[in-house]
Amino acid sequence: MSRLGLVVQHQNGQYTIGHLLWELGMLSPVQRGLRQVAAPFMQDLLAATRQIVNLFVLDSDRALLVERMSGSSVGSPFAVPGDRLPLHTSAAGKVFLAHGALEGDQLSALSLTRETAHSIAHPSRLREELDLIGRRGWATTAEEHVDGAWGLAVPVFGGAREVVAALGIVTVAPLEDPSRVVPALKVTSAAISRAMAGQEMREN
Repeated sequence: MSRLGLVVQHQNGQYTIGHLLWELGMLSPVQRGLRQVAAPFMQDLLAATRQIVNLFVLDSDRALLVERMSGSSVGSPFAVPGDRLPLHTSAAGKVFLAHGALEGDQLSALSLTRETAHSIAHPSRLREELDLIGRRGWATTAEEHVDGAWGLAVPVFGGAREVVAALGIVTVAPLEDPSRVVPALKVTSAAISRAMAGQEMREN
């Protein structure tokens, strides 16, 4: 399977999907439609924030990066499309968890691996943060997935107010006041949601 490009084995022995499966997955009407609709709005967000802009969807117990926008002044990417990030160490993943991506037993069984010294590795601490995210409507990470990276993400809702994606930015320094950036993220998220709804109406 590795030779065919279906899976990739990493140094730790774990497997992730290969480029061939990634490319096939991106041909799905849902993923392709989401990326096409979101792209221009993500470009506007990139111009407004001058930070790396990412779009994730839930993929089992991981956050799958499906689109990324960056400029020449934001530094090297910490993740590229096709990467699957742990839910508990990524801002997008926390958005999915806070909105019920995993049920009680599934959440309890989630492997809280410590990827950096800042990763949340205790279930009670994670539940406290998910409760906070649910109340305020946005999630953050502070060097929890990769040293030197801070994340901020908000949900993208579908027509039935279900979370269909997570939109976020990544910075190479702590945001002094994340709440000042959240409105731009939420406006972009709402625009993507409206555009997706409009596209669905035209297709039906």
